[in-house]
Amino acid sequence: MRIVAHKSAALAAQNFMISMTDINYDTCPMEGFDSLRIKKILNLPAGAEINMIIGCGIRGGLGVYG
Repeated sequence: MRIVAHKSAALAAQNFMISMTDINYDTCPMEGFDSLRIKKILNLPAGAEINMIIGCGIRGGLGVYG
């Protein structure tokens, strides 16, 4: 059930990212984050699992590569 929950959360995240594009926001899924720190910041229980973190925002004119 844990694996199914993670897969379902990933599919929901994909839908969220596509929806954000429709309203002119950019998104970036991130891995390699400090899950213990994130749980503390969000006041989540120790047993909670974080599927991914998604950065969202409006792209700047110069951008990273501009």
